[in-house]
Amino acid sequence: MRFGTTPLIDITLPVSSDLCPWPGDPPIEVLPDASMEAGDPCNTSRLTFGSHTGTHVDAPWHFLPDGTPLDQIALDRWCGPCFVAHVPAEVRRIMPDHLGDAGIPEGTRRLLLRTANSARWDRPRPWHFDASYAGVGMEAARWIVEHGIQLIGIDYLSIEPYDEPDHQVHRHLLGNDVLIIEGLDLRAVAPGHYELMCLPLRLARGDGAPARVALRPLP
Repeated sequence: MRFGTTPLIDITLPVSSDLCPWPGDPPIEVLPDASMEAGDPCNTSRLTFGSHTGTHVDAPWHFLPDGTPLDQIALDRWCGPCFVAHVPAEVRRIMPDHLGDAGIPEGTRRLLLRTANSARWDRPRPWHFDASYAGVGMEAARWIVEHGIQLIGIDYLSIEPYDEPDHQVHRHLLGNDVLIIEGLDLRAVAPGHYELMCLPLRLARGDGAPARVALRPLP
């Protein structure tokens, strides 16, 4: 895929029954509804999955009763210059020191974190949920807010570690109007500056939604 003369890097996970849902979320099904092979005039599919399936966004309303729902968030907040930072593969709980050592430029407003999680997408399908993924600890969530970052993304199905109590990382980030993208595929992405294009489904009063997400390298 290209944007002008520059190839785009697609960092979206494919939605299929091979993709693991978050525990307790509906199973992911993409089933044939009509089939030309069966004599129907066209091919159509029936989709069944939760709003936080695969590569998806979190709106503040996801965890905040008075938070902004997805359809009231301006589209340009999801798109624009971003920085991709690599976190060392051995890190499971991301702390402020890890972010401070990641070369994140001053003034970064959109930040994507490539961690050891990205290697999970190299595993044979179907992909099974693994609670040992790397996530952002509460101390790092405070660092993100204090440094003026307005959008944070990560390469697994949640921004915070699985055992984080009371979803406090989500609540702190969304409560400070930091948008979240989860479930990114950053295997092929080097650290550096990019143009982020994130287009979530426009669900009315949405708590979140699957999104198609791509990067365009910047000089």
